[in-house]
Amino acid sequence: MATWLITGAAGFIGSNLGAHLLERGETVIGLDDFSTGTRDNVDRLAASAGARFRFHEGSILDPALVARSLLGVDVVVHLAAQVSVQRSFEDVAYTNAVNVAGFLEVHGAAEKAGVQRFIYASSCAVYGDNPALPLREETPPQPLSPYAVSKLVNEQYAEVLRLRCDKMDAIGLRFFNIYGPWQDHRGGYAAVIPRWIDACLRGERPIVFGDGGATRDFCFVGDLARVIETIGHNGAGGNFRVFNVGTGVATSLAELYAAIVGALGARGVKPPPEGPLHQPWRAGDIVHSRGSVERLRREIGIVPSTDLATGIGRILEEQYGLRP
Repeated sequence: MATWLITGAAGFIGSNLGAHLLERGETVIGLDDFSTGTRDNVDRLAASAGARFRFHEGSILDPALVARSLLGVDVVVHLAAQVSVQRSFEDVAYTNAVNVAGFLEVHGAAEKAGVQRFIYASSCAVYGDNPALPLREETPPQPLSPYAVSKLVNEQYAEVLRLRCDKMDAIGLRFFNIYGPWQDHRGGYAAVIPRWIDACLRGERPIVFGDGGATRDFCFVGDLARVIETIGHNGAGGNFRVFNVGTGVATSLAELYAAIVGALGARGVKPPPEGPLHQPWRAGDIVHSRGSVERLRREIGIVPSTDLATGIGRILEEQYGLRP
């Protein structure tokens, strides 16, 4: 068993990862300032684990707090970030402070604390709108937003600093569209699934930008948690690696809507009969995105495998109590 620090533990991914690790007997320390996460997420973790879960409220930009949070930690999973692409344009300085300076604060403190592995969230946004699908880790980055730039800079810092941090592995995970229970339908990160579920449950027509032909690589958060757990315990074959985390499967928005409608219908919920409401493409929207997971399969030996219908069913059952 290991002791894990999860920054951004009050968020959707952080709280699901925390629950996964606690279920397996690990010890989890959470750090979050609630800028986007919720106290309900933290309360669920505390209720399930007792003394094996501890929580620190505050910012990753607070050096003293970060240092205290790292006491006795074996593995850091750095998820805390400003994740809204739109806000990254509106407030570039804030995005840089949280996503770049915050990354360096946690990375440097982890090194000083003797942490074995530092796993951090990158993003498929670093690829931009690249038609060379599936996107591979070797694909040249083409970031289209300050948010994407910040994630790419984190990878570059991790690579450069490995020369100094030879005793700490730094593993970057380029998340594709992660979804699962307790994802905020009002959030700015990969929120199409919770938004559409919420709209259907309220009898409203979900909004689809474009004609429904855009595709995404949707990855269930429980699969991501298993990938992180495996890397945290076994490493990644070197002190600097970057991996895509997705399914390698392209799902169109039309197929996604049909899957949500089917899952709700199996649970006695009728969606709006008019179907989704189509609106024009938004400037900067990526039309197609799909990642290659061959490096993850080859080097880590585990790839996400939960199909979309199963994942949506898990959301409806765990978060809404809706069973077939």
